Amino acid sequence: MSPLKPLPYHFVDSSSTAAGPSRVSANADSVAAAVDVSTIETDVRYLAAPELQGRLRGTEGNARARAQIVARLEAAGLAPLFSDSFEQPTYPNGGDREPYAINVGAIYRAPDRDARWIVLVAHYDHRGVIDGKVQAGADDNASSVALVLALGHALGRARPALRRHVVLLFPDAEEPPDVRTERMGSSWFWRNPPLPADRLDLALVFDLMGGRASPEIRSAGLADALFVLGAEADPGLVSLVRDLAPAPRVEPLRLSLPMIEVMPYRPGSRFARSDYHGLREQGQRPFLFLTTGRTETYHTAGDTPDTVDYDRLRALAPWVARLAVHAADLDTELGWRDLCADARADARAVLRLYGAIDANGRAPWLLRRALAADRRRVEKLLQSWDQGVSPTPKSYRVLQLASIRIQAALWHPSGWWFALW
Repeated sequence: MSPLKPLPYHFVDSSSTAAGPSRVSANADSVAAAVDVSTIETDVRYLAAPELQGRLRGTEGNARARAQIVARLEAAGLAPLFSDSFEQPTYPNGGDREPYAINVGAIYRAPDRDARWIVLVAHYDHRGVIDGKVQAGADDNASSVALVLALGHALGRARPALRRHVVLLFPDAEEPPDVRTERMGSSWFWRNPPLPADRLDLALVFDLMGGRASPEIRSAGLADALFVLGAEADPGLVSLVRDLAPAPRVEPLRLSLPMIEVMPYRPGSRFARSDYHGLREQGQRPFLFLTTGRTETYHTAGDTPDTVDYDRLRALAPWVARLAVHAADLDTELGWRDLCADARADARAVLRLYGAIDANGRAPWLLRRALAADRRRVEKLLQSWDQGVSPTPKSYRVLQLASIRIQAALWHPSGWWFALW
């Protein structure tokens, strides 16, 4: 594909996809009830402690984080994922004697040894020490690791008999300069899965799950938003999310992956934002990417355990457990199609974000002017689509650029240069 030609998206409308809370099994409820949320803060504070020096790949701090995760998986009563080991060394450079990175994984087995499987993914490495400052990575991504570990312990306590195996995967080497390369631990895993790749029914990828909502986000009514990306690839994925009943402090907000993967000046490119990169490029199996979004501490020394919203994480844990077990017990097959987008749903989601800009006095006038113009464009696009005009790659590109600009403005409000995109 040309980097200067918009990607050929297939546009869907999921507004008519029905929900069905009655389809959620008793197993999902029992595992959700077994979640012990008291472990979440303890796990985050250990993984993001100054002593671990940011968990950079190949460092002692990374090894200590890995040992802690293995100990927690053993305590949960889960089985090693890689034959008799919880660790999977990676060798992306071919003949190297020493592993480049080390993934961690465990499995909760279904009664049928030949069952299909789902996987929950949360990378455990971070960026180490930069310019003498520890990048603790509490939200990115200790928050997600703690969440998945809590689910693992709940499975070990409830011991449900599920249709599918449940795999817990904690990849290494997911941060720059490895992100979006074959060096990622997850890329190695997708190329060397311990279970048949064609029997993988769903990956749930978690990244940035514990950020504290800014006052502006709260004023826009998005303090409890959980962004769920990737459901646009199949109606079954939309139904999977809609099947779950609402929960306090959890508002699932569906958004198409293209809305976060766009880059200015490169309409024919897309930039994966998390560990699903290798799965999409190679395995092409169904996945959902779940995140509460970037905060202003993202990739800074300010991403410390004291900035994590533990109340929010504790509210998310039972909902995530219910989603995962529902997926593991579902009696229907999930599909997946690449390059899909739900333009109408995306436009409505983006328009909600502008409420945060209305309350944000920190954005410079040049950026506010660009955002106001974007907002008018999005409103006009949505109006035309609601009136029956079909989205096109060109019109959708306008929405994508508006989306990435407002995301950037909310992450870094003083960034006047975003107005130049």
